[in-house]
Amino acid sequence: MISEQLRRLRGRNSSPAPQAVSTKPAPDPAAAARARLENYYQNFPVRTQRIGEHIRTMLGNSGVTSGRILEIGGRANPYRDWFPGFEYVCLDLEETGPGVIRGDITNCPELESGSFDAVISVDVFEHIQEPWKAASEIVRLLRPGGFTYHSTLFSWRYHPCPVDYWRYTPAALTFLFKDLRVMRSEFDTVERRRNLIGKGFSRVEPDAFGGWRENWRVFYAGVKNEA
Repeated sequence: MISEQLRRLRGRNSSPAPQAVSTKPAPDPAAAARARLENYYQNFPVRTQRIGEHIRTMLGNSGVTSGRILEIGGRANPYRDWFPGFEYVCLDLEETGPGVIRGDITNCPELESGSFDAVISVDVFEHIQEPWKAASEIVRLLRPGGFTYHSTLFSWRYHPCPVDYWRYTPAALTFLFKDLRVMRSEFDTVERRRNLIGKGFSRVEPDAFGGWRENWRVFYAGVKNEA
């Protein structure tokens, strides 16, 4: 009887066994959200493919199905194979390869007016010193009913090639091509939170937030009115 009472008393006074403490840090919802935003662009094709598909879609919507297409500044001809039904011509400041015409899109009288069914550019307009002159020449070069598409930048790190002059809004591009019928002019935010550092003269020194993280593209697609 006495031993049973002692046993119960000891059980009442004894402390529970200590629980193991986890050293694993608690999940950080904010960090996870930042990672999802940073890697969002990986849900899409690489930039050249993504823009190429968009140009081809908009070109199809314009009704232009064949003829001559001029790419401005396409020194590596990244979009040559995207338009097999077209005669592809490239205009650049230097002769960088076969099929490249050396010339300045702000003043290219050597190219005949109305001689192209489509004119495109990607990552070029931010490097043109006088883009209003380029827009005027593009309109001149297009045949009536011709299509034009330009993908450039609204917010991006500084990257001289050879000079980095401008950033654009959709309204700015629409104004530059005010003599055309606009199909679409919008922002492209697929790479908005991508951690872009760059290289060489355009390299961004990373800080606690990384490199450049406000990457907005912008595009314009339009058609020249029929005569």
